[in-house]
Amino acid sequence: MKSTLFTDDEKKEKVKELTSLFLHKHYCENDTEPIISHLDDSFLWFGAAEHEYITDVKETIDVLRSFAGKVPTCNISGEQYDVIQPVSDLFVCTGMLWICTSPSSNIYLRVHQRVTTVFRWTEEGLRCCHIHLSNPYAEMEEGDVGFPEKMSRESRKYFQEQIEAQKKKIEEQHSFIVQMYFEDLSTGLYNRNKFNQTCKTLRGKSCERLGVAYFDLNGLKQVNDRLGHQAGDDLLFRTAGHLRRRFDKKAYRIGGDEFIVIDGDLAEKEFLDAVQAVAAAMKEDGISISCGYSWRSGDADIDKQIHEADRHMYLNKQDFYSRIENNRRKR
Repeated sequence: MKSTLFTDDEKKEKVKELTSLFLHKHYCENDTEPIISHLDDSFLWFGAAEHEYITDVKETIDVLRSFAGKVPTCNISGEQYDVIQPVSDLFVCTGMLWICTSPSSNIYLRVHQRVTTVFRWTEEGLRCCHIHLSNPYAEMEEGDVGFPEKMSRESRKYFQEQIEAQKKKIEEQHSFIVQMYFEDLSTGLYNRNKFNQTCKTLRGKSCERLGVAYFDLNGLKQVNDRLGHQAGDDLLFRTAGHLRRRFDKKAYRIGGDEFIVIDGDLAEKEFLDAVQAVAAAMKEDGISISCGYSWRSGDADIDKQIHEADRHMYLNKQDFYSRIENNRRKR
């Protein structure tokens, strides 16, 4: 399922359809396998009854399957869904609906359910990375199966208060989700998602000045092999710290040992001085780095400059390893 085959509006409709499918399968058919088949490898939160906070996919699957045979047959009505797209290929769906137990179940419960789902659009299709159900079964009311127009004034007030509280919670979750989507958890720098968005914003845009610096750690694999991944993680974190001190909010970790700085503020000399200062600080800290940079004014081009900085970094890395090889031969 190629992303380019669908418009953003079509993707949003598919997100609504899949959210509705999840709810109908769970509440009406007691079948959670369609939900499980769409879970992303990275799963943030599933809220249901006593299972209020889960970040592990396997645990989520176990909880979902634990509902088998325990959910009374329900009817769903009054579904309303809205979808926003905070960043490219990330969709947040919020919805409200009425869930009433079927008369055939001999259980009389009703609830005004709120739901939040988050999906990533991938080449394999939609992958769900967040589900939040705000009214678990413990909050259902006993009584005859009813609809909003049959609610008492007290019930209307209660549900309105709950809706307002849920709106606030959704706003908080939205900010957190965007942060998680843009932040590299190992270093605190921006990640490749944010890098791609920045490049997309700059592509075709006329910039008075633009500086790009490409940094690549030397020997990260050897550190992981000899000293363990904790030492490798520490090396990455220290490297990020030096970049953050000089280029806060302008530095990105785009790969395992690759970092990029994109700066549209500094003049050429200031930019080069900052890059050299970072390299010098890393060397003093015992961090070996290969670096290349590109700076332009007037004819700035983000794609060409990334390629140019990458090429210069690669030449720097070749020189670094050739010197190591020469030193070995001299021994």
